[in-house]
Amino acid sequence: MEFHKYQHIMKLGTDEVDGILNGTVDLFYKIDGTNSQVFLKDDETLGFGSRNREITPNDDNAGFAKAMTEDKELYTELLSFLRAHPSYTIYGEWLVPHTLKSYTQDSWKKFYVFDVLDEDTGEYLPYREYSRILGDLKHLHLIPLMCELEDPTPEQIQEKLQQTGAFLCATGLGEGIVIKNYSFVNKYGRRTWAKVLTEDFLGKKKSLRSTNKEIKDGTIEHATERSIINRYLTDEHIAKEYSKVCEKYGEAVMDPRHTFELLNRVFLEFWSDNWEIVLSKMHLPTINFKALRTLCDDRTKEVVATIR
Repeated sequence: MEFHKYQHIMKLGTDEVDGILNGTVDLFYKIDGTNSQVFLKDDETLGFGSRNREITPNDDNAGFAKAMTEDKELYTELLSFLRAHPSYTIYGEWLVPHTLKSYTQDSWKKFYVFDVLDEDTGEYLPYREYSRILGDLKHLHLIPLMCELEDPTPEQIQEKLQQTGAFLCATGLGEGIVIKNYSFVNKYGRRTWAKVLTEDFLGKKKSLRSTNKEIKDGTIEHATERSIINRYLTDEHIAKEYSKVCEKYGEAVMDPRHTFELLNRVFLEFWSDNWEIVLSKMHLPTINFKALRTLCDDRTKEVVATIR
């Protein structure tokens, strides 16, 4: 087997997915990570990919190949499964911080399967089939089915967006919904999925793009450090450390006297968890740690104000 790029999911309402709501439609949670894949190579070892290319632990994308290789139990399970099904490519989302940072702390850096391609037939396996055959892999995660609908309207799909926070989210809504109709082939002869995104996600993405443009244009001070905080410091991480401080002192709401301790905890744990991915994704940037600490403290105070 070799690398196969995953298809592009089209926005509902475009001509590529015109008619996809006719018939039985499955809705799935769309999560905001990075597109990844696992397949069996010709030498009977596992191969890994991002959306656009094959990757390895030494030429990686967001640490996915390295993490899969180092997780011996998951690697062994996937290898055994793909040796039994060598024509399959397993596609999923490797959950690392992008636009949404409101996922639960224990959901990060895990591989969530959303499709399985059978190269022999050129078709994606229906959810009920791949969820059944992957069900014995104890260390693998699947993005679950939200619901099944018959001939839904676009308005019904929009209503379902309010349920996207039920999967992995600590607060707020998720990225959106993926719409699959396994009987649908578009007018170009392609089997294509559709997507609908939440206003929460679109608003945060627009704000992040605006900040990134300022960083790129050099019109914002401490651009590198702001980029690190915006991309990798999650609200959930801050909330988790806040809860630890409250628990330590037996407080329902943290006493302001413990603010300095909280700021220290958040920064130290944040950098400990993310330094490898920061250095890799940002190509060994020059970092002003005094500015990074100040920005981390400012963001922590903003989040704590909403908790109180």
